[in-house]
Amino acid sequence: MKKKNKFYFFIPLVSSFLFILLFFTGLYKNPDCKIYDMLLHMKPAVSENENLLLLNIDDLSISKVGMFPWSRHIMADGLILMREFGASYAVFDIEYTEDSPMGVDNNLLQQNIPASFAEAFTTMEESVQGLLRAISAGRVPASDAEVFAGDFIGLAESSKSRLLSEVNAIAKDNDEYLGQSAYFFGNTYFTVNMLPEFDPDVDEGTIQYAMENCTIPGRTESGEPWPRTAAGTRPAILPILSKSQGAGFPVIVIDDDGLRRRIDLLIEYEGKYYLQLAFAPLLDYLQNPEITVTRKSLLLKDAVFPDGTETDIIIPLDEESRFMINWPKKDFDSSFRSMSYYYLVLHNRQETGLMRNLQVMEDAGYLSYYSGNREFMDLYRRAEDIRKEVLRGGDRGRIEEYISLREDFFAETEEFLQSDAEAALSGALEEILAMDTLPEKQRQTYTEIRNQVFTYYSNSRSLFKNLSATRDKLSENLPGSFCIIGWTGTATTDRGVNPFDETYDNVGTHAAVINTILNQDFLDEAPWWGSVLLALIGGFGVFFITRKMEALPSLFSGIGFLFLIFAAGTVLFFTAKSYIGMLQPLLTTGVTFAAMTIIKFIVTSREKSYIRNAFGHYLSGEVINELIDNPEKLQLGGDKKYMTAMFTDVKGFSTISEALDPSELVRLLNHYLTVMSDIILDLKGTIDKYEGDAIISFFGAPVSLEDHAERACLAAIKMKQAEEEFNERFIREKLAPSPLLTRIGINSGEMVVGNMGTERKMDYTIMGNSVNLAARLEGVNKQYGTWLLMSGRTYDNGGSKFFTRRLDRVRVVGIHEPVRLYQLIGEKDGVDNTVKEGVEIFHQALDFFENKEWAMARENFLKAAEIIPGDGPAEKYIARCNEYLNTPPEESWDGVYNLTEK
Repeated sequence: MKKKNKFYFFIPLVSSFLFILLFFTGLYKNPDCKIYDMLLHMKPAVSENENLLLLNIDDLSISKVGMFPWSRHIMADGLILMREFGASYAVFDIEYTEDSPMGVDNNLLQQNIPASFAEAFTTMEESVQGLLRAISAGRVPASDAEVFAGDFIGLAESSKSRLLSEVNAIAKDNDEYLGQSAYFFGNTYFTVNMLPEFDPDVDEGTIQYAMENCTIPGRTESGEPWPRTAAGTRPAILPILSKSQGAGFPVIVIDDDGLRRRIDLLIEYEGKYYLQLAFAPLLDYLQNPEITVTRKSLLLKDAVFPDGTETDIIIPLDEESRFMINWPKKDFDSSFRSMSYYYLVLHNRQETGLMRNLQVMEDAGYLSYYSGNREFMDLYRRAEDIRKEVLRGGDRGRIEEYISLREDFFAETEEFLQSDAEAALSGALEEILAMDTLPEKQRQTYTEIRNQVFTYYSNSRSLFKNLSATRDKLSENLPGSFCIIGWTGTATTDRGVNPFDETYDNVGTHAAVINTILNQDFLDEAPWWGSVLLALIGGFGVFFITRKMEALPSLFSGIGFLFLIFAAGTVLFFTAKSYIGMLQPLLTTGVTFAAMTIIKFIVTSREKSYIRNAFGHYLSGEVINELIDNPEKLQLGGDKKYMTAMFTDVKGFSTISEALDPSELVRLLNHYLTVMSDIILDLKGTIDKYEGDAIISFFGAPVSLEDHAERACLAAIKMKQAEEEFNERFIREKLAPSPLLTRIGINSGEMVVGNMGTERKMDYTIMGNSVNLAARLEGVNKQYGTWLLMSGRTYDNGGSKFFTRRLDRVRVVGIHEPVRLYQLIGEKDGVDNTVKEGVEIFHQALDFFENKEWAMARENFLKAAEIIPGDGPAEKYIARCNEYLNTPPEESWDGVYNLTEK
């Protein structure tokens, strides 16, 4: 055997060396990633922060607005509206790195310009007509007409200059407008691309601005260089970037197998760190904690959460200094809160339509019939003035006033549209139309006005209703939201694969980064040497554990060791959220134990077969396994153990056997013993021997069981339950002349268990006083009219978990120490309430009895007997009470009964 052990030692040595070498080739990387993904699916889902909101430029947006990219004024209008509804952050996963064409101010074109032209020409027309009327009437001499003509020319030139100025204002710089809107919103973040080489076409001023305003100092605590650097940058254009709160890079990291599991939080450029697109605003969200950078972690010192909680956040990084994303266990559409960006566009469209209607109604004098604030349109205009002022760089502190004015305006508009203003106006028109003297031409005019009143009011109410519904949706989603804006329409290519979704829109990656950090539910990778160390432990561990084992146990132990390796990695992942590469230790361990098992199998298979064939018919499976694992136990001898013994016997079996011929008796006995034995074995009991119809068994050896007493009690209950079922069959099929009724005695205590006998003939059996007491208790059932009796020790060791009845303290034949008897009735949930009531009264009676109050005891025992008819213990105690009422026991009576029968 020593020579074999020396040979076996080379197996873990060679396999460990081989698989460690393969580790450094990177061969395990992709398979390890798959194991990592499997553990991700097994772990509890990460919670999703309710403040995160994905504002998606989705298929709905594209179908309603047009193909993306859109004009930047649409995004700018959306930002202003997001600020109005209380969104806290706006992060654009959209690149604005090139100038866009000039746009057109539709409001100016469609509203202001026509109104200005109408006003100018009306003024000139009225002036000319007034002059002509004055000359015709003689109020102005014809000689003075030339003077007035000069005035008209001046008026025309002034109007021309003003109109040209307004026409020129139609052209709109959408880049500047988006920047102004970013300033209006406040916490707005755009992209800065990190380039593998310097791009000379990028504006130097923009690069310099980004370096000064969108970076943090670039150094690790130890002074080591950062593993990821860029040779150039391409930030968002300066008109936009300069009005934003900051910028970050949107780079997505793809593992070799195409999945996205990790991301860079920092990239170094010219001595400074740029931050990942989601990480940059998150630092501001956490009130800009001080950052300590190492290759293995980022420390956010004194980060402050919105609820005021202040804490240090340690963000672990993997071996390549990348951040492991804790993805939601969902696909993109069901992860994180989301809303279509179209609802922002829809709001602005609905508002524009409503305001056109209201403007016409104001110009037509409809508001004069409103009994409320007839100047409510001024609320809107004042809010617009504040908006324009802030967009031009004014005081952002006035935004709250802007929001308040708009809220008041919409509230007053609702009051106006629900008021009786329409009825009052319509009534006035009806009075005019009712005049008999009204000329027909004027009647037609007033009829048209009446119809227009209905149309404008109806349209305005419909527009306001739709706008209110949109505002409700925005109010439901935007307040306090950390918004991430990106294109998710069908045509987008900005998608990837993560461990839970094969078509995950990458805009969701930024939400997942923020969510992981805010939850502080981090994932990490253990150092590479951890996997190497685990491989060495696995290889040599399985060698030392299985080297002296036989082939088959070695196989099972090896499989168990593999499971332990996997379990250790899994526990580490679930508790410390750190993944250790498991493929290498699993391969090393697996190959080591497989090789050892194959070699030993041939040598040891004959010995195992001998043991199984020799003892399989006499011992339980556990004993056989114990003997195979420890062949030395075939030697004579025993161990002292605290266990539970159980003895059973069939009432009147001799009478039953006399009524059957030998073959029928054997058949009946086999059926009975099979059912009863299976119950014992299923509960891990060991059958010592059969003595005719009697079964001797024990619980707690060879396999130690802490709940041995509980198992024995449960086995006894199940045996009585099975007895009812097979007795019905035995009587029906005439297998037995009468039912087989089993008495059972159970006791717990120290016993000697082991192989007893001679070298040529031995039994695995039990002996000792505790065993004898169990045997005595089986017979004691006869004296109390019970079927299941156990000792106080069994009751204390687990029997109390069942429904029991307390009986006498007795001395059984051959055992001097008094024993408290308990009748085992059943499982607590399975006992009829009537029986429970009877037993409760019985216990009260027993207390009276042991206090020598015989009359009270007898009265209560009689009550118990009425509740449980034919109850053996109650009848026995009633007889005792009758006896003691006539002839009381001696004063020295201690309540202990000496039983004279076995």
